[in-house]
Amino acid sequence: MSGVYGSVSAELLKLRRTLALRLAIGAPFAVVLLNFTVYTQGRDQTTAGQNPLVGFAQINLTMWTILVLPLYAALAAALVAAVEHQGDHWKHLFALPVSRRWIFVAKWIAAAGLLLVSSLVLPAAVCVAAQLLRAMKPNWRSASTPVALMTIRSLQCFCAAGLLLSLQLWVSLRWRSFIAGPALGIVGVLILLGGVARAGLGTIFVYLYPWALPPDAMARMIEPHPDRVLVAAWGVIGGAAVAALACWDLSRREFT
Repeated sequence: MSGVYGSVSAELLKLRRTLALRLAIGAPFAVVLLNFTVYTQGRDQTTAGQNPLVGFAQINLTMWTILVLPLYAALAAALVAAVEHQGDHWKHLFALPVSRRWIFVAKWIAAAGLLLVSSLVLPAAVCVAAQLLRAMKPNWRSASTPVALMTIRSLQCFCAAGLLLSLQLWVSLRWRSFIAGPALGIVGVLILLGGVARAGLGTIFVYLYPWALPPDAMARMIEPHPDRVLVAAWGVIGGAAVAALACWDLSRREFT
């Protein structure tokens, strides 16, 4: 266990003051800021029986899960891998008295930690923006901010993203080229938008495709749906299985 603790601690130290950590905060904040700007330009109108702040939270979560989260996960995985690739630090790491598998396990924990930070920043930023909208729009002042619901859905999306994050990190660690991981992320999003969203809707494929799992977990956030738990569980279990296979594969390779 000391080897795992040491490897994880080293990874967290490497991420301090890095672009990966700044993006973990900046990416969800940028999504909320964009939607906040759009909402401030709209009319101060409400529909009877509807909470406009729920709609504001939904649009942020939708944009996050469909587009920004998968692209951010691809970039975060590439940045975590680039720490070793660009400096050619693999020989130094493998010379340490620590199992190679623990070194790669630490990489997965670090990448998941970055995504978790983003998943917590998003609902926090939405809540702050919602309070500003309530102050700016008199008709919205009686509306309640769905803090708990937004946080729960964001964490469910984080769990559902486990599978795509593991695939992204495996590719980024396997190939030295920085563009390999982001290219996979872009292709995954394009397939989601161009194919799965149309052909897979209503079929089991939409619950198996890694890039479709986060949108499945957030869809119609205010409505209870048993599939959310299944999608989140599949993301965690599938991600852990892929991570275990990847750590075994990468530990047998020579990074020269």
